[in-house]
Amino acid sequence: MDRLALLLDRKMRLIPNWTQLARELRVDDAVISRLEQYSNHSPTIQLFDYLEVKRPNLSIQQLRQGLTQISRNDLNVLLTNAGFDDHEEVRGAITSGDPQTQTSLKKEILDKIALALDGTSLVLGNWYSLAIKFDVSREECWKIGAPSAESPTNQLFQYLEATCPKMKLKKVVDALCLMTRHDLLDFIAKQNFADEVLLKDVMIPGSKLLQTMADKLNRTIPAVENWKNLAFKLEIPNDEIRKFEGMTRESERTSPTIEVMKWVAAKFPDTCLTDVVRALDKIQRNDAVIIITEEFPDTVDQSLERLDSSLHDSLIKEMPINDPTGRTLSYCRKGERSVSFSSKVAEDMIRTGHCGLLPERTSLVGRSEICEDIVTLLTSNKSAEIVAPPGYGKTTVVIEVAYRMIERGKFIAYVKPRNVTCVEDLAGKIIEALGFVHGEDAVTEVFHRICYFKEKSVVLIIENIDDLMHLENQTSVNELHQELKSKTYCAKMRGKYSKDDFFTFLKDIGLISNVQLILTSRETYNFPIEVIDLGPLNDEESAVLFTKSDGNLDDSLIKELVKVCGGIPLIICTVLFILKRENPKEFTERLSSSSPSDLVRELNPEFMANEDRIDKCLEICFKRLSQENQKILVMFSTFPYRFTQEQFQTVFESSVGHDFQTHLNCLKQSSLLHFDRKSCQYSLHPFIRNFFSLMPDHNEAKSVFLRHYSDLAVSLCRKFMSKDSKCAIEHYRAEKENIREAMAWCGDEHPELEQSLREKCINAFNKAAVFLAKMMKRQEFESLFCKLAHRCRYDMPLYSTCLTHIGMNIVLSCTCTPFICSRALYRAKSLLSDANDIQSERNDVNNSNRAQCLSKLGFCCVREGRVEEGYVHLEKALKLRRERAEKSNKRKDKVMLAACLNDLAASQMVQRNHLLAIQTRLDSVLPIYKENLGDHPFTATTLNWIGNSYYALGDYTGAIKYSSTSVNLQRQLLGQHQETAKSLYDLGEAFSAKGDYQSALDYLKEAAKLQEEVLDTHEELIHTYQTLSIVLRYLGREKEAEEEVKKAEECAKNLASWKAPLKRVESHEGEKGWMAVSTIPDAQPRSSAIAETKLRSSTV
Repeated sequence: MDRLALLLDRKMRLIPNWTQLARELRVDDAVISRLEQYSNHSPTIQLFDYLEVKRPNLSIQQLRQGLTQISRNDLNVLLTNAGFDDHEEVRGAITSGDPQTQTSLKKEILDKIALALDGTSLVLGNWYSLAIKFDVSREECWKIGAPSAESPTNQLFQYLEATCPKMKLKKVVDALCLMTRHDLLDFIAKQNFADEVLLKDVMIPGSKLLQTMADKLNRTIPAVENWKNLAFKLEIPNDEIRKFEGMTRESERTSPTIEVMKWVAAKFPDTCLTDVVRALDKIQRNDAVIIITEEFPDTVDQSLERLDSSLHDSLIKEMPINDPTGRTLSYCRKGERSVSFSSKVAEDMIRTGHCGLLPERTSLVGRSEICEDIVTLLTSNKSAEIVAPPGYGKTTVVIEVAYRMIERGKFIAYVKPRNVTCVEDLAGKIIEALGFVHGEDAVTEVFHRICYFKEKSVVLIIENIDDLMHLENQTSVNELHQELKSKTYCAKMRGKYSKDDFFTFLKDIGLISNVQLILTSRETYNFPIEVIDLGPLNDEESAVLFTKSDGNLDDSLIKELVKVCGGIPLIICTVLFILKRENPKEFTERLSSSSPSDLVRELNPEFMANEDRIDKCLEICFKRLSQENQKILVMFSTFPYRFTQEQFQTVFESSVGHDFQTHLNCLKQSSLLHFDRKSCQYSLHPFIRNFFSLMPDHNEAKSVFLRHYSDLAVSLCRKFMSKDSKCAIEHYRAEKENIREAMAWCGDEHPELEQSLREKCINAFNKAAVFLAKMMKRQEFESLFCKLAHRCRYDMPLYSTCLTHIGMNIVLSCTCTPFICSRALYRAKSLLSDANDIQSERNDVNNSNRAQCLSKLGFCCVREGRVEEGYVHLEKALKLRRERAEKSNKRKDKVMLAACLNDLAASQMVQRNHLLAIQTRLDSVLPIYKENLGDHPFTATTLNWIGNSYYALGDYTGAIKYSSTSVNLQRQLLGQHQETAKSLYDLGEAFSAKGDYQSALDYLKEAAKLQEEVLDTHEELIHTYQTLSIVLRYLGREKEAEEEVKKAEECAKNLASWKAPLKRVESHEGEKGWMAVSTIPDAQPRSSAIAETKLRSSTV
């Protein structure tokens, strides 16, 4: 074993060592990683690296002369046979030669020289002799040949820094004096350190002082005290000194080769020496085979299979079993009959349907249907490629499919191409997955091995093929050579690794009649197989995953966590893992309120392995893209939801080149970008979008996005204030999510956003506020403008404008219009009064904004009973509007004058002056609207208000006439909209009051259905359900009426402001029908004909 260890422990350039042997013997990757620290480096190779730096012009001729001087003509013959020219430089020909352009003899020349010179001999010259001939100092030679990369002196000073941080350099100097180390004392004296300087401040890792101390003290020279003596002088405990000493004692050094043999003997007790010989033969280490041959001559006999000597038996006698990973391994005794490794695998294959490489089946949630679809494909002799972004659970799906296919009698070959560097490696992995040991020509052999299963279908699963397709881009020829210099690779590293090579190989595999392929990838490739797009889990499936994993979680917390995770299984698993160490409620609240950057950090903790962190997986996918594609993907992330190619190019036209379509076609192949072929829309998963928003280019891209959509809002408002309003409405609806995103981004905490740009955008949204108030839902508008107001609170004119528009929206959207309820009145008047106070003291306020504030404030004052003050404000507003309209002669200013007159009419309605309100609208408002706007939502709203006034006067025919016209216009222009719903409701009430209950029922049902879709609160729905119940009772349909009452009660429960329970609708025989009694606070809906008749009598 010692001879094998000496041969295989050393790390060479190209010649395989213990690492490749371990992989052939199926040693776990964790074990190999742990043993890497014990590898020995070749002093000869380190000498050549040293000479490359110190003597870069050293020629082959000079190398020959040096070898001759140390009597190593055998190596000169080796150089001659390899065909080196004397005038070549050693650096280019041997040390850093390009393996892709060298002959096989030249490729391995340095390793062969190292094997010859690394040893020690009393007769033959070695690396040390050669170094002296090339004028390498003995001190440098000692460093080159140092047996360990660890320095006990460095460890000593690290220990002192940790345990004695106040120790001064003077104490070390005193100890060196006692050791009579004048060489070090002189060196320290030349540094001119102060007497009181702390040791930790001068013994800095990498400093010249520490390096010199380590070089001098680490050496063992007879009669010269070293680091150990210094440790004793500094009173370091003996236990610690022994730890430091263990780093330099050759006898205690761990041999990775011996440890590998121990591990194999424990893990696979039936492994024979023949298996080791085969493994050594595969990695082309015939020198190691010779050693085993000398010890066991029969092992490499032609009758190799007859050998019954177990590696376990030969090792267990001479060494205890220590697992390098720290786990306790148990082993069973070998039976009377020796079973070879291959025989055992064959038995397992027959029993399990795979060769042992298939991972365990896991609990499946939400993927059963897609698994069955894939099984159906495979049963139909088709293949499948499963495409999804990182973390979507592709592996879970293919493993489940594999076990379902095993149940159907299929054989599964599962390949995870980790560490695959070429087609030859992949072929070798497939052969292993089939249960065989591959030879040299794995690519040819794999087809023969598959033919072995001609009686049985094989399902070949290859995971993450995108990793293979990007090997070519990751490794250029020069990079490959650098890796060969710094790592140990098998000869197959020099095989085929281009994308086309892998394409050809996989397509050829797929053509075999008894093979069905299942490929997983994060990108789509042009294979002749079915592509399965794996989407995220839905909310219900995500909730089930949380519940199954942690039954103690509250439903409310699960609901919030489901929103955060977005259906990505890897994120769900990460959250569940973190929850084991966190308070669920606090952790959920933290996630729900996190910014994108905080959320990405929270869901990717440092203690998790990189392969389990979705940010690291996304980073790999992102870096594979070209710089231009990365830039475009970051631009995509500025859109909040779906977007079209036309929308993107409109926003970023100046930022993308003429070949954008080429880049887009490339990005379509990536699973990171989702494309809906039916709608022609693109989208990014919210978490992926958040991840890309952290990229450096995102701030610039978002600024472009904000400028565009703030300008678009103004442009649409301008078009809305024309006879082309329908076009503006349709355009807004196509862009509403993006406009909302721009508003929200300006209103949220984004320190990276320039305040000047923020205020420019806020100003633009205020210019478009009248249009936005018409198009947005009530709470949405108010929420966004409150955020905007907060962000511009130091700019008084802009701040007051925001307050004005919030107050305007409250007035216009109150469900009790025109009799605005006291709650809405209080909120609106408070905001408008604050805005008025600011504007009254400033001269830099826009007249249009000032008029809007005065107009709405005047209406509030009239509603509150302060009639005179209210009309003063209204007169001021009208004066400003008239002056502006006359001066500019612009359509918008004329329209806003009519809107101000509409506020005057609304104030007259509040005073029950309905005839005057009708006259104001018919004579002053509608003519301006019709002239400048034509058929327009403003016209429709005005007609409906006229209808309301006729209703209040008891003229139900007039009410139906104007409300019907309004409904027709609303349907034509606004379609599915809250104002359409309100007009339908008013029309239904008018028919009810007139006694046409069937028509009333039809319009009220249509209103209720539309309100359920478009409203963001339930107040109006409550009124509609109540009115429906009244109409249904009048029609004698009591059961249906009860159902409507129950609906009203359910809506009432959902209102945060609901305090008193909804009373049973009472009926009183009246002049025209039923009267509903509602207990909604401050609400004053028109509930019945008799109620409005009383109102009419008091008005007229």
